Amino acid sequence: MTNLQQHYSLESNLLEQLFSRKRDVIKAVDGVSLELERGETLGLVGESGCGKSTLSRTILQLIPSTGGKVEFQGIDLTALSRDAVRKHRRQMQWYFKIPTLV
Repeated sequence: MTNLQQHYSLESNLLEQLFSRKRDVIKAVDGVSLELERGETLGLVGESGCGKSTLSRTILQLIPSTGGKVEFQGIDLTALSRDAVRKHRRQMQWYFKIPTLV
């Protein structure tokens, strides 16, 4: 994954959309790069709302990225059709771990 981005535009009212060129953006994921070798596992840990789920969904292409690319086994998933991505997604896994409070 190289320079992965997931940005969201804030909704504004109709007049603001017509007369303003400025768009307010939330950068949920911005410029994340990492590389995993075959058989490696990655754990994402962080506070609620820090972008863990958004990053995971973007890696799996459940939501299309705003920028950057995700390569899986040498194939750029961000350049594939939804059906083609689905075939590759079967080889990836997203596992939620909910910590137990004692």
